[in-house]
Amino acid sequence: MNRQLKKLVIGLVVLIVIGASHLYAQQDPMFTNYLQNPTAFNPAVAGTIDGLNLSLLTRHQWIGVDGAPNSFSFGAHTPYIKQNMGLAINVTTDKAGPLRMTHITGSYSYQITVVKGLRLSMGLKAGVSNYIAKLGGLLINDPTDPQFQNDETRTSPNLGVGFYLYSHNYYAGVSAPRLVEARLKKAQRDNQEPYSPQIYLMGGYKFPINRDWDIVPSGIIGIMNGQPPAVDITAQVDYLKKFSFGPHYRIGDAAGLFFNGKVNKDLTLGYAFDFSLNKLSKINSGTHEFMIRYTINGLW
Repeated sequence: MNRQLKKLVIGLVVLIVIGASHLYAQQDPMFTNYLQNPTAFNPAVAGTIDGLNLSLLTRHQWIGVDGAPNSFSFGAHTPYIKQNMGLAINVTTDKAGPLRMTHITGSYSYQITVVKGLRLSMGLKAGVSNYIAKLGGLLINDPTDPQFQNDETRTSPNLGVGFYLYSHNYYAGVSAPRLVEARLKKAQRDNQEPYSPQIYLMGGYKFPINRDWDIVPSGIIGIMNGQPPAVDITAQVDYLKKFSFGPHYRIGDAAGLFFNGKVNKDLTLGYAFDFSLNKLSKINSGTHEFMIRYTINGLW
C-alpha cells in the first residue's frame, strides 16, 4: 500500500478526532449511531459495504422538555459491483416544536481503485426537502401580525455531493448533503443571512487488538458558516465482529454510551443514551436513540 496516502488519511482522522477538542457546541441534532446510516449525510458511502443494507434510526432528545426534537432516519444502500457503483435512498425527518423538516433523496456513487487496498468513492444525491412551520399556534408579541396567522409549508429541490476514501482499516470523507434548503420567509425568521450549506468531515481508523477485539476511534464535524462547528467523537470497541459499544462525546453539548449487537448474521439492534452537558441538563432526563439494521446478501 502507498505509505504516503496512508499517512494522509491517518492525518485527517487525527485532525478530526484530536483537533476537534478546540471546537465546541452543536449545530443540528446528530445521531449517535450515524455510521449505521452514513448515506444520509454522505452519498459517496453508498455501495461501499456488501449487500443491501437497510437501517432505521430514531432519536428522542431531551426527554421531559415540551417540544423537544425528535428525529427519524431510514436508509437503504447497495453496491452494483459489475459497474463499480452504489445506489441509495434516504428519508429523514426532524421535528422540534412547531417545525418539521423532511428530506427524501436518492444517491448514486462511483468507486475507483486508487492503489491496491484503497478505493475512492464519489457520490451525488438529489431529492426534495419539505419544511412545515405551524405558525398559527405560536405565542408572539403581536398576535395580529399577518406573517404568523397561518401555517407555512415550503418544498424545494435537494442536491448534495460527497467523497469517501476507504480501505479495510480506515476511512475519511467530506460531503455537503444539502446544497439547497427550504426555509421560512425572511420576515418570519431571525437570521436574514443567505442559506449556507453544512459541510461534513468524517474519519475513522480500526486498530486490531487481537482476533476477538478491535478499537475504532472515529469522528464527524459539521461546519456551517456563521455557526459553531458540531463535533462528534466516538471510541467504539468491537468484539467478535458481533458486538460494538463505547463512549460518545458531542463537544459542548452531550456525552453518552451506545451498544449494538447482532441478533443473527443479518439483523443488528442498537441503543444509545446521551445526557446533556449544558444548562439543559437541569430540565431533561437525557436522550434515547434506537437503531435497527438489516442486511440482505446475494442480490447481485
